[in-house]
Amino acid sequence: MMAGLAVLVALSVVLFVGTIVVLLFFCRRIQLQRERESLVFVQETTDVYREELNDSFMEQALWRCGVCKFLNHPERKLCDLCQTLCGAERDVAGYNKSHSRRSLSAGSVQRMTRIGETEAFSSARADDAIGGSISRPSFELPRNQRLSNSNMSKLQLAASRRQQWKRMPTTDGLHRWVRQQSARRQSGAFAQRESTELDPGGRVSLNRYLDSTDRDSNLSVGYIRVRDSLGRLVLNDSDVVATDFHYRIKILDGKGSSELIMNLEGVHNLPFPDKIRWFSTEIHRLWLPWESGHAELVVRRDHLLQDSFELVGAMKAYQLRQRWRVVFDGEPALDAGGVMREWYTLLFAELFDPTFGLFVSTVGDERSYWINASSDLLIGDDHLAYFEFAGRLVGKAILEEHLMPVHLALPFLKHILGVPISFSDLQFLDDEIYNSALMVKKIDDIEPLCLDFTATRVVDGRVEIVELVEGGASIDVTRENRLRYLDALFKYHVLESVSGQLLSFLTALYDVVPEGLLKVFDYQELELLMCGVPSIDVEDWKKHTDFKFYSHNFPTELELNNIEWLWEVVEDLKNEDRVRLLQFTTGTGRVPAQGFKGLISSDGRVRRFNVAFAGRDQSFLFPKAHTCFNRLDLPIYNSKEVLAEYINLIVQMDITGFTIE
Repeated sequence: MMAGLAVLVALSVVLFVGTIVVLLFFCRRIQLQRERESLVFVQETTDVYREELNDSFMEQALWRCGVCKFLNHPERKLCDLCQTLCGAERDVAGYNKSHSRRSLSAGSVQRMTRIGETEAFSSARADDAIGGSISRPSFELPRNQRLSNSNMSKLQLAASRRQQWKRMPTTDGLHRWVRQQSARRQSGAFAQRESTELDPGGRVSLNRYLDSTDRDSNLSVGYIRVRDSLGRLVLNDSDVVATDFHYRIKILDGKGSSELIMNLEGVHNLPFPDKIRWFSTEIHRLWLPWESGHAELVVRRDHLLQDSFELVGAMKAYQLRQRWRVVFDGEPALDAGGVMREWYTLLFAELFDPTFGLFVSTVGDERSYWINASSDLLIGDDHLAYFEFAGRLVGKAILEEHLMPVHLALPFLKHILGVPISFSDLQFLDDEIYNSALMVKKIDDIEPLCLDFTATRVVDGRVEIVELVEGGASIDVTRENRLRYLDALFKYHVLESVSGQLLSFLTALYDVVPEGLLKVFDYQELELLMCGVPSIDVEDWKKHTDFKFYSHNFPTELELNNIEWLWEVVEDLKNEDRVRLLQFTTGTGRVPAQGFKGLISSDGRVRRFNVAFAGRDQSFLFPKAHTCFNRLDLPIYNSKEVLAEYINLIVQMDITGFTIE
């Protein structure tokens, strides 16, 4: 009896296990069928531009970043704007006291006067010429973690201040910049500071501005770059500068032309995805159709910068809005987008390389680029022409919606937009100078430091002294005049030392993209527009990738395995290696603000990332890229290990140059 019961139990177990196996088998078959249905590769070129993309942002609940208040897609784990983990909050009640605990050395004070010296910026810190995409560090804290200024990255700190200033309309139809109250002031934590020291004109005084800088960087005087009567760029107090917040469009018809004036205030207040859509529509109005004429740039790879400088510099204004095609001399590739993307990547790397002398790397924990105050000494009489070239190049990249492989320093972005710049922005040029300046403000006995109203710059080992004010070399810095000294030092570094170069750059930039179009963005949104998302989201990549299968309309089991292995390998890669894989396939290591669904070809039409399986020939297992079409030709591998081996070879190789493929 017991034996029969045992047999019955055993049979029941076998039957149960067998049922589970059968169910798993059918579940797998159903999964395969669903994958087959979702992985059909769309071969036809879509006649869709970025502004016409269906935007799932508006259909789902967005999450607001606790640091920069940017609205993000619900599938994003990190904020697109500042790379803060979803759920982290900023501690507005805390503030960074670390400045007051730092000692001030004579060396740091001397360093304070030397921002922009060539020797401080090593070319080794420049962006990789091919990877070209230094990923901004993500700041992943546990959810609900509160962030204060002392533990925020530079990217987070900059993004958190992006709404610090707001254009407010006035009765004369113009707008003026008004500083928004910080959350800390609104909370009343610093109510005792409401007794504000004002100057006779009712403006916040420089004394209050510097007194509060080390405690609340939101409370400082703002300056805006304007043209003076001689046409030079100078800094004016933000509260006396009126700005025109309109965009003027010339409309041509059979009877002539008329001007349409658009108030930008409504567009400026739109969510970022809607701003991008509006902006894409407007810049496409500026494009001249291919049939009306186009420009072909034939450049030698080993003389890339010089050839490009001469060709672009010789163009008429209308040619800047024509369609361009780039040809590398001696290479057979036809430019359908990939060649131009590589040209941009290589050209930006050479142009912004500090050893060339046009730009310098900022000093701090996050790399960006600022104007070299000594460019005239390093490049010569042509240095302003090179800044015009740089402005045209940046403008053309924005116009054509190509992503830049370099980041501009925050003061640079503010100058482009005409946004107020304040003393705290100095830290985004040089941490050491900023911190030393704060200490000069606080120290009791300043005379032993032997400071005067001068700054120095070092070029090729030679020290040059620059007076911050007339007769500055004979004016000692004292307790009584140090606020004036710090104000002069700040103005020198953020504009006066580079005003000629900046004017050339901005004039050329606005010749391509009107300044009014850019005004709808804040400086951090402009950075996202120009440079793309700081990190690569693998889930977004997977969601917006198409596949073409080798023999049939539906995949084989091995092809499905290859898809699974591919994404597992990509997920295991470091972000910089993902950048290089994307660079290999598309010609750029950047992802647009819209994510992978916004990848485009040279004509501005959307062209999704796609993978085409190339058969099981085991004699040639190396993937091939078609950068003009954002396509990766992938052999069908027999194992994940072999696939991983060849993907890793891609991210380690030199990926420039075009063959007949």
